[in-house]
Amino acid sequence: MSQTRLVDVPPAQRFMKFDRIDWNRVFFKTYYEKRSAAHLLVNFNRVWILHVAFFWYYTAFNSPTIYRRSNGAEPTPAMVWSATALGGAVATLIMIAATIAEFAYIPTTWNNTSHLTRRLGFLIICLFLTAAPTIYVATQNTPRNQSQVALVIAIVQFFISLVVTLVFCIIPSGRMFGDRVAGRARKYLASQTFTASYPDLDKKSRFASVMLWVLILGCKLVESYFFLTLSFKDPIRALVGMRIQNCEDAWFGDALCQHQAAFTLAIMYVMDLLLFFLDTFLWYVVWNAVYSILRSFALGLSLWTPWADIYTRLPKRIYAKLLATKDMEVQYKPKASLHRLVLHKQLH
Repeated sequence: MSQTRLVDVPPAQRFMKFDRIDWNRVFFKTYYEKRSAAHLLVNFNRVWILHVAFFWYYTAFNSPTIYRRSNGAEPTPAMVWSATALGGAVATLIMIAATIAEFAYIPTTWNNTSHLTRRLGFLIICLFLTAAPTIYVATQNTPRNQSQVALVIAIVQFFISLVVTLVFCIIPSGRMFGDRVAGRARKYLASQTFTASYPDLDKKSRFASVMLWVLILGCKLVESYFFLTLSFKDPIRALVGMRIQNCEDAWFGDALCQHQAAFTLAIMYVMDLLLFFLDTFLWYVVWNAVYSILRSFALGLSLWTPWADIYTRLPKRIYAKLLATKDMEVQYKPKASLHRLVLHKQLH
């Protein structure tokens, strides 16, 4: 059977030839069936980028005290733009880590690794574009010698960084350079039919899904900035550089207690990031409830309909949707039809 195509066999005989098919030549193995903690990075990399990168944008912009110079001088506007733009480098590093981890889950064939290698090279270029300008701005731009060139470079770096982050958030990593399986090559025809056959949403459902996430993330990003990050600005300014004096511990002396402010600030950053994640769930619950209510009214249901009425109307709804067809020669009443249906199930 290895020299004969299955489509050349008469349809009535194809099922009997399944045991002679060379399955290794039909399908391409693209993933190993194994699960590990690294899947949290590979499968949910866009979730990490959406939260960690945007948290960096917000926090870096409102924490200029942290990256001020050693002499106490406030950072220049170019340095603020450039430090904020490092959020794109954070997003790129997450993508690089996810790509490297993905190598462990695919067979080491050129058909698979070439796609990841090409993506990894693209990510390295993105990392250079989003991180390298910060080195120039930090070394060449000082409060005494502020350069307009450095400011322009920092602003361009920020917008490149923002575009890179949005692309990584929207486009799945597997489709970043085109979906190979969805192409027209005949070698992927079997995968398109079996392992990679996914139903598409119609335009109306797809628009509803996109708008749901636009509302969730839009409200989340606006609310998180004003109520989580902006309110954190003053504590950062107060705690950065603070050192506790005249403190003593029996075991560690003053090595820990004098840095208590730094420990407190680090814990506050971690807690703020956790709340940044939880904010997404909060707005998901809110907008999902709104969508559910609107969907119920669109289907002709009411939130105030008693459960007793729903169960009372259930036989008529089953009859109208399943049993009463135009092809039936005899039309039964709902109760009689349901009685026949239940009796049929019991007999079989």
